[in-house]
Amino acid sequence: MKNNSRIVNNNQAEKLLRFINFIIDYIFTYLLVILLYAVMMLVYSFLSGIDYLIVADKVSNINSFLDRLITAFFYALFMYFTEVITKGRSLGKLITGTMVVNENGGLPTGNDFLKRNFSRIVPFDVLSFLGSNGWHDSWSDTKVVKRKSYLEAVERENSIEEIGIMQQA
Repeated sequence: MKNNSRIVNNNQAEKLLRFINFIIDYIFTYLLVILLYAVMMLVYSFLSGIDYLIVADKVSNINSFLDRLITAFFYALFMYFTEVITKGRSLGKLITGTMVVNENGGLPTGNDFLKRNFSRIVPFDVLSFLGSNGWHDSWSDTKVVKRKSYLEAVERENSIEEIGIMQQA
């Protein structure tokens, strides 16, 4: 694959877009986790014969650290599957017109997406964007780009190369 790292760097999404992606994805995923908890409690209540309200009360009194850990795990898992299935686009990225690419401009591998999304569990990963790049991007060698301008720049670059090849022939 051709190295488009210059094009990637020129089309990186601004921090505001990244922040908007995070807010949209976090809210959506948080609602999905709540729904998942509700379904799991309903199934557990049905299978065990314990009243749903008693199960809900027990779950609401769960250790806060354990609750945060479980929620972070499901967030990372959901984001992983979302980005793998949509080839680098979560709900937030779809709305803001951005996408994830590797540092050379290609589609990240499943392993890249795994590193990217499970490193989100690290405390203060969200604050890592106060620097130049977030930890989950640095550790997975990925970047978020503005999709439309990135794809247009790649197309222009490929067209210029095709013209050069045709003139040499």
